[in-house]
Amino acid sequence: MKPVGNGCALIVCALCACPVWSAPSTAYAPSAMEKRVQALEDRADIEHLLMDYGRALDARDFARYSNMFAVNGQWVGSIGSFRGPSAIKAAMEKAFEVPAGKVAPVFIHLLTNAIIDVDGDRAAAVSKWTFVKIDDNKPTIANIGQYDDTFIRENGRWKFLRRVAPSALATVPK
Repeated sequence: MKPVGNGCALIVCALCACPVWSAPSTAYAPSAMEKRVQALEDRADIEHLLMDYGRALDARDFARYSNMFAVNGQWVGSIGSFRGPSAIKAAMEKAFEVPAGKVAPVFIHLLTNAIIDVDGDRAAAVSKWTFVKIDDNKPTIANIGQYDDTFIRENGRWKFLRRVAPSALATVPK
């Protein structure tokens, strides 16, 4: 092949046959730093959910409380096992029902020692709970136990997929 002009045809032909660039990938891989930040944010969101759970329960805000559970979420404890926000809401309303003419007692849920493990859109945690009842301005421990939780990210928010709340008092010999 006879070069045309100053040999540009050969160079253009070589560039067409063997491109040195490629189109950018459409897949995005988060950096190690972005993954670490996301894990910290997820852990903070789950800790907030754990604390808000106790606050909603103490305030008897069972609508907010039950919406902390996933669509298929389950609560398991001393009063039974309930699946789905509406069933959980009904169970808590019944468990904390105040007889007519009575004043609702003051309850405080203390939630501590949370160990949270996040894995993508799922997480697990173990934490301790203490259920304090206030009678005549005197706090009394009414119950204690450990939560065993499984979480799921549902519609961009962390929710309880399963919360198991066994009472430690149920296992103490009388």
